[in-house]
Amino acid sequence: MESFKVIIRTSRPVGWSFGPILYAIGLVHSPKPFTRKQPAILQLLSLSFPLSLIVFGVNDVYDFETDTRNARKKIDGLEGTILDPNYHAVVTFAAWVATAVILATSVLSGRQSNVAVVSLLLLLSWQYSAPPFRFKEQPFFDSLSNGVIIDLAYLAGYTAGGGRLDRRMLTLKGHILGLCTAGVHALGAVVDVDADAAVGQRTIATVFGPRLALVFGAMSYLTALLIERQLTVFGVYILGGLLMLVAPITDLSLAHAAFQLVVYWSGVMSAIWFAEKAVAAVRRRRASADRRS
Repeated sequence: MESFKVIIRTSRPVGWSFGPILYAIGLVHSPKPFTRKQPAILQLLSLSFPLSLIVFGVNDVYDFETDTRNARKKIDGLEGTILDPNYHAVVTFAAWVATAVILATSVLSGRQSNVAVVSLLLLLSWQYSAPPFRFKEQPFFDSLSNGVIIDLAYLAGYTAGGGRLDRRMLTLKGHILGLCTAGVHALGAVVDVDADAAVGQRTIATVFGPRLALVFGAMSYLTALLIERQLTVFGVYILGGLLMLVAPITDLSLAHAAFQLVVYWSGVMSAIWFAEKAVAAVRRRRASADRRS
């Protein structure tokens, strides 16, 4: 029973919604979002607890040394806790089971493009923290790989709805979300800079310094804003995140508060985006009914 509690806690329940949110956005943007409902629902659910267990659990196993020196790992579930070494094997095994479950949902989708995207998503989710690549200690790639993971979660939904990996995918919103996530990761690296430096970890913040890491994060958001170009819900989300990243550049003590704020901001803006889409769908149905009558 205790092992089960540890697995749940390690998966960061507060973060279970992020994978499904990204998947759902990709699904909504796909050509045929509602043609294969059951496989899509199963895959969406698999990107909640199972994916969180892989991303956060594997990270907790390989980051034990630095976590013991990280004050924010002892505060609340939002930013994690220290994983007792006695449970490292249990969490690793559970992460492998979660990997098999997620991969199975891609096979059930019946779409080769979805299998390819999900396979890459799983590989990168492991290799961010685990050897041999451990992108977490490859400066710049540590932040960029986080962005790619987010982009792939979006593309999983897009391909589940019949989207193809062709030229059209170059203009998808998932890439914008990936850029923003790269910026958020750089901000998180600044928050962890002292703990990471204490154990000799090479991150974007320990190698290039906190301010340059924040500049990189802000530039990631600015690039996303220049791509979006409009103050849509996406545009407002990006602009808000950009402002939150700029503030700590002048005062590094604001980094932790900015990190927490941008996480909550992402959740709020996601809810607004889905609400907007739901209202638009209702209006279309009413308009269609009026035309038939």
